[in-house]
Amino acid sequence: MVKNNFYLFLLLLFLSLTFSLQAEIGTKSWTKICNEKNKTNCLIGIKKNVEIKGSDKAQTLSTAYVQLGKSKERKMDLVDKTNQTYKLNENEINLPIFFINLPLNTDLRKKPLMQVDGKNIFNLDYLSCNAAEGCKALTVMNEQSVELFKKGKELTVIFGVPGQSNNVKVDFTLKGFSNAYEDL
Repeated sequence: MVKNNFYLFLLLLFLSLTFSLQAEIGTKSWTKICNEKNKTNCLIGIKKNVEIKGSDKAQTLSTAYVQLGKSKERKMDLVDKTNQTYKLNENEINLPIFFINLPLNTDLRKKPLMQVDGKNIFNLDYLSCNAAEGCKALTVMNEQSVELFKKGKELTVIFGVPGQSNNVKVDFTLKGFSNAYEDL
């Protein structure tokens, strides 16, 4: 049932992100930021910058972030053991969603691969591309992947570029992820 609500949830989540990630997220460790209008809409993230040749400025190559979303889980609970009577209950659960903004000109036919310390974790699904953020990809994280992030040292996302045989690899530190996630 969680998967049935997943895409509706993602659309609502995507539309609710009304704050600029680029300005507030750091490059050295995971940072928690919240929407100024309602302090409950928070996420944790990190970005990867690249230096611009001939300049002392840097440009954001990619931004990775995690936000908690809510979904309803339906479960049949036993009410009366002798009569075998059940009741359908709905519980609201938090789901950590991993997002990454990758540069434009990525090969949308190849799903990006997420690794922690060289171990393959998930393939990501593309959501959309636009000139302001690049191409957004995402996945729902499970408890095991959250634990790998907490214990890991490096997050790597590998994606394809059209017309090139070699994939592009973007590395992020996982420094500060555990504390930021617990604060989320």
